[in-house]
Amino acid sequence: MRFGIRIPSSLAAQLLLAAIGGLLVVMLLAGAVLATVVLLVPSDATRHGLDDTAEHIEQGLRFDAQGRLVQVQLSDKHQAMVDGLPKDFSYRVLDAQGRVLLASEDGPAAQVLAAQPVVTDGQLTSVAAGKVTLQILSQPFRRAGRDYVIQVARSERLETVLRRVGGGIFVKGGIVAAVLAVGVFTGVVLLTLRRLLEPVRAASLAAARIGPHNLKARLDGARLPRELSPLIEAFNQALARLETGYRVQQEFLAAAAHELKTPLALIRAEVELDEEGGERRELLLKDLDFMARQVHQLLHLAEVSEAQNYIFETTDVGSTVADAAGQLERLAGRHAVALQVERPAAAVRMQADAGALFILVKNLAENAILHSPPGAVVTLAVDAQGLRVRDQGPGIAAADLPRLFERFWRGNGSAHQGAGLGLSICREIARAHGWTLAAANAQGGAEFSLIFSA
Repeated sequence: MRFGIRIPSSLAAQLLLAAIGGLLVVMLLAGAVLATVVLLVPSDATRHGLDDTAEHIEQGLRFDAQGRLVQVQLSDKHQAMVDGLPKDFSYRVLDAQGRVLLASEDGPAAQVLAAQPVVTDGQLTSVAAGKVTLQILSQPFRRAGRDYVIQVARSERLETVLRRVGGGIFVKGGIVAAVLAVGVFTGVVLLTLRRLLEPVRAASLAAARIGPHNLKARLDGARLPRELSPLIEAFNQALARLETGYRVQQEFLAAAAHELKTPLALIRAEVELDEEGGERRELLLKDLDFMARQVHQLLHLAEVSEAQNYIFETTDVGSTVADAAGQLERLAGRHAVALQVERPAAAVRMQADAGALFILVKNLAENAILHSPPGAVVTLAVDAQGLRVRDQGPGIAAADLPRLFERFWRGNGSAHQGAGLGLSICREIARAHGWTLAAANAQGGAEFSLIFSA
């Protein structure tokens, strides 16, 4: 069985992991270098510690008005070493002639320091005093025109203890600093990525809103990173090609329908004048009616697919539904189906294209009539929320529901002639108004629901 590191698919997560990984590598390298300097090069650390102590003593020296050295003020840490570690720490201050002006209290380390010659070269020397080895630094300095020397002695074992204690503090401090640094760095990176990716999310939402009715829309890449500009340009070019193809398709539908109307009307006129056609004449007229209906629906589809063809005005929905039902009375009578309109006492008014709404209601009601058995009732119920058209037919096959509103689609075994455009026209009208059109099987038949608040 093979195991591997699973890299997240999120770009933000990948960038964050890469940034944190780089930060950790840098911190580890920096820690290794510091550890090498502090722990593996003890002589440098010892010299640095003695230099700091000598500088601290120099800063603590106090002189009187005549320029005579009178005292030294030490920090609590250095005073504690003087008082508690007489074998391991000592200091003294001398003038240019080697006279001791100030010194720590007498002790083994002070005695060893007193026996050492005065040097002014600033070098570090080691002196063995029994089991203790002292590191001695002689540091010259000048004050008010006079030369002085500070001598500091510190044992190697004190250096070892201080280094261990300091190393532990260094490690703990380093861990705390690393955790804080990673936390702060992660927060900064997350905020930065969020700001950088916000335009990408906005562009994604804008792309998701582009549909057949607003193909003129384009994505704005002004706020996006330059690396994404080629992708946005390619997407906009694809939209332009799609818009051109869709426009050509719509123009073809409208042109073909218009071109077919006149020939069909002339052919029908000639067939009607042929009184000797008999049964053949009736079949031709029926076929011509079917073709004329298809051409008429093609024209409707081309018209309702263009947003500029709609004229929105305050429309009484109930009256429009009643008008559509009235026009279908003859069709309902031929199929022995009753039409029932249910509308509230208060008029339901909204901004809509009255003609398009009439076509939508008429197509839904006609579809319900054609799928209802003799003696059935088709109900058109209107309220402030929407319109429901219910029939008492066999219902809709579950496999047909997803494709019900597709163009030129007809269910298997459909007993009624049609081009499969009526419900597509209804969907286009609903979309143009921001409505929701859905179909479902209700008790005793099918129900089409038109919800006004999408």
